[in-house]
Amino acid sequence: MTALDVLTGFGSTGRIGPLWCGASLTDISALLGPPWDIGRVSKRTRWPHLFSYGHVELGVCRCRTVTMLSVQTRHATVELPDAETSAITSFPARLTYQQLTAALETAGCHWQPVPGRSPGSAELRTHPAGVAFTFRTDDGPEPLLENAGAWLDTHDCRPLPPGHPDDGFGT
Repeated sequence: MTALDVLTGFGSTGRIGPLWCGASLTDISALLGPPWDIGRVSKRTRWPHLFSYGHVELGVCRCRTVTMLSVQTRHATVELPDAETSAITSFPARLTYQQLTAALETAGCHWQPVPGRSPGSAELRTHPAGVAFTFRTDDGPEPLLENAGAWLDTHDCRPLPPGHPDDGFGT
């Protein structure tokens, strides 16, 4: 398993092991253990809140639904949950546009470039999973993968029931 394998799977399915938009943070933490607390999105409210497992950042609603996944891939190595074992594993991560598009094509994952990006970057989006891959184009001859992300536009946010036990994530 490589970072390219994990990210190709993400592009194809919208999932990285047990992590996906719409998943419950409570269910994920039962499998992977507690996430790292990155902090609040807003200074005024606790929710939405950011957590992570390795280099996979999760945007989480107060109802504990994951509404965003963002994989920071600009580092020499990237820590990702292994899709087979769910263990957080370090992988070399200097992935290029050509490597990723070839792997997506081999996997049968449809993708297309996103027009209108700012100078110094390029983006592609997969179908039907809707994962966006962003590349730096101003750092050498081959565009390097900077980030991969997916998000929910909306979800059914239900309030936590009265007397909901403390799950350790705050209320």
